[in-house]
Parts: sequence; structure tokens; C-alpha cells
Amino acid sequence: KILDKYMQDFQQRNPTLKVFSAYLHMDEATPHLHIDFIPYTTGSRRGLDTRVSLKKALAELGFKGGTRSETERNQWVAAEKERLAEIMLQHGIEWEKKGTHEKHLSVLDFEKKERAKEVAELEQTISGSKKELSNILHQQIAVGQETEQIRKESETIRQEVSELSVTNLLLKEQAETLAEDKEKLLSENKKLEKQQKKLQQEINKMVQSKEDMERNIHVYDEDVKWQLAESGALMSAKAYRDKKALPLVEKLKEVVKNLTIKCVQLAEQCRKLTVKVDGQQKQISRLTDKVMEQSDTIDRLQEKAIDLGRLERHLGREQVQSIVERSKAIEQAEKANKRPKRTFEMSR
Repeated sequence: KILDKYMQDFQQRNPTLKVFSAYLHMDEATPHLHIDFIPYTTGSRRGLDTRVSLKKALAELGFKGGTRSETERNQWVAAEKERLAEIMLQHGIEWEKKGTHEKHLSVLDFEKKERAKEVAELEQTISGSKKELSNILHQQIAVGQETEQIRKESETIRQEVSELSVTNLLLKEQAETLAEDKEKLLSENKKLEKQQKKLQQEINKMVQSKEDMERNIHVYDEDVKWQLAESGALMSAKAYRDKKALPLVEKLKEVVKNLTIKCVQLAEQCRKLTVKVDGQQKQISRLTDKVMEQSDTIDRLQEKAIDLGRLERHLGREQVQSIVERSKAIEQAEKANKRPKRTFEMSR
């Protein structure tokens, strides 16, 4: 029905195309028409009035050529397709235009079209490449940031290891100093023990002297030789004084003098011992404070040593040792740079 309707209007639409036969083929996969016509034009100024000419016949129908792709024939074919599509739509069939029927393009137009496709593909490829390049740049920036972060963390770790290495050296030095101080303390302790024993002996002597004096006092009260004898019946007062009283008084004077000297000596010894004991007490207090201070230092150093052990477990002993060696080399180089350089002038 569609093709029949199309054929009925064909001659009316195309008066300059004289149809002399039309065949409808229904025995093939796709129903189709074969239309045979002769294009002609009239009113020619030269020669015959009526001539066969497709271009002029189509021009009279309103199809005028433009570019190579927009020829009269291509325009007419497109118009006929649109008419066929209208008839199909009237019967509920829509024409799906796929753009696959451009068979008669010129070589130049075909090449232009192919180049346009290639350009479009290249632009798409370039766009994809730009996106990939942008992604790569972003990845490079991210990698650079991560590298910088790793570098900063490595620098921080290097500084910490350097500080720990310095602390470790201080630990060793202070451990040696502590060992020396310990030996000194032990030696001083032995000296203090000897001095304490000596003081104890002197105190014992003083106690013994006190006991001796107490015993001597009893002797003075009880011994006959320290008692004033009775005078004889025929002894005069002068004789009693010279023979009995004065010798006893002289003897008592000598004893009192010796006792006074002994008391002065004991008092001086007691004063010296008191001063010595006070000095030893101060020395003991000073040594005690020093021991407490060194104990605190040992605790801090042990904590630093524990931190160094943690770092070795985290990074590995070899890496920590490598960082320590590099830190030592850097410190030695800095010390060498800080040393004043002497300039020696060589005279010929």
C-alpha cells in the first residue's frame, strides 16, 4: 500500500520525469519498486525544442545544484525519501535514519568526510590523552607531596636518632663518670669508716680518762697519802707546817695543775672532734646529695636508652646505626668548618 500510494503521486510530483514503466517486486526479501522514466526539458533555444536532460529536468522541478555533495540528483533523491517517509508515517511506520545511504559522494567530499572522522577521533584521543596527562600530573603532584612528607619524616627521624646518639654518648660518658664517682665514694666511705673508728677510739679514751679521774677522786678521799697527818705531841706548829702541811699542799698543787692541763687538752680534743664530726656530717650530706643527683641522672639516661631501643626495634639496628654514622660525619664536618683556617704564606 505504501509503495502503491508513493507510485500514484510520483508522476504528479515529477512532471518532467516521463514514466514509461513501473514494477513492484514482492518476491524478494524487501518489497521495492523499479521505476523507469525519461527526464526531459522543453523550450530549448537551439536545436530541438524537447531534449533529454536530467539536470535541467530536475532544475525545472526546483532542484538546483550547489556543492559536489548537494547536486540536483542528490537533492531530488532526498526529497523523494522524505515523501516516502511521510506516506510510511501515515501507515504507522517511522523511518529510522541511520545515514548509511550516502553512496555517491565525490572523491573530495568522501576524503573530507573521512578526514573529519579522523580529526574527530584524534580530538577524542587528544582529549583522552589530556585527561590521562592530567591524571599523571595529579599523581606526580601527589607522589611529590608524599615524597616531601616522607623526607620531612625522615629528617625528623634523623634528628631524633642524632639526638639519641648524642644522648647515648652522654650515657656512656656519664656512666664512666658514675663509675669513677662510685669508686671515689667507696674510697671516701672507707676513709670515713676509718675516721669513725678513730673517733670512736678517741671517745673511748676520753671515757676511760673520765673513769680514771673518777677513780682518782675516790683515791684522793680514801688514800692515806692524800690525808693530812695528825701532829705529834712534841711537834711544833712550824715543824708541822714545814714537814706535813706544805709537802701535801705542793703535792696537791701539782695534781691540780696536771688535772687542769689534762682538762684543757681534753676540751681542745673535744672541740676538734666536734669540728671534725661536723665536717664529716657535711661531707656525708654532700655525698648523699650527689648520689641522689646521679641516681636521677641514671633514671633519665635509662629512659633515653629505652627510647633508643624502641627506635632500633622500629627502624632496625642497621638503619639506626647508619643514621648515627651519618650524623657523626655531619657533626665532624660542621666542627671542621667551624675551626679557624690558618693561611700560610709561602715565600720563595
